[in-house]
Amino acid sequence: IVLVVIPIFLIIISSFQLDRSSGIFPISFTLDHYLDFLRATSFVRAMSSSLWIAAATTVFALIIGYPLAYILTKLKPRLQISLLLLINAPMWINMLLRVRALEQIIRMFFPYLIDSVPGVVIGLVYVYLPFMVLPIYAVLSKIDPSLLESASDLGANKFKTILKVIIPLSLSGVLAGILMVFLPAATTIIIPQYLAPSHNIYMIGTLIEKSIINNGRISYASAVAIVLSLVILGIVYYIKKLDKYKGVN
Repeated sequence: IVLVVIPIFLIIISSFQLDRSSGIFPISFTLDHYLDFLRATSFVRAMSSSLWIAAATTVFALIIGYPLAYILTKLKPRLQISLLLLINAPMWINMLLRVRALEQIIRMFFPYLIDSVPGVVIGLVYVYLPFMVLPIYAVLSKIDPSLLESASDLGANKFKTILKVIIPLSLSGVLAGILMVFLPAATTIIIPQYLAPSHNIYMIGTLIEKSIINNGRISYASAVAIVLSLVILGIVYYIKKLDKYKGVN
């Protein structure tokens, strides 16, 4: 309640307040911030761009993360633990340091990726890949081996076993990984700030910081945050509906 419900409630209230209202507890009501957001093509463009880049990041993270998680489950327990530690190790380092290190590597070897969408996507995949691997690995490692043996006994080859047994049973982990990558990727600030320093790539987090918060338009920022949250909640709702095996162990 204290850490989630009350802050969200205050953001909703702020989104209907006039900017720079006087008084300790100003009371006002306006829809101007929401109307301004819909009229501002830069913000609509930034939101669509953020969602598109986040979707691309999620797809590439899934393409890399799912085979990696599957391979991990086939290794010896000690080797699994060692590799999981290596996957988790970057998460123990401050994100800013990791992004700056990646920026230096890209500037040295692939300078053309700076200020480009592929460069930002690479940075996002680099930072959020562990969030895709870990939930998928957790689900794959709990699949009963007897199910795979049964599939083999019934004539399924390895490809059919993966397609008909492993992937459906791991869908909950895949959906969890998608959410854990897509949501922060859509609202990130640090990664485009350093991998696209000229700001020619519109992302909603950076645009909110530069053009709203730095100018003191907190109520407008709250309205933008509410609109973005509603869009993301709609996406989350439809993603969760894809989980046909929800609650199945």
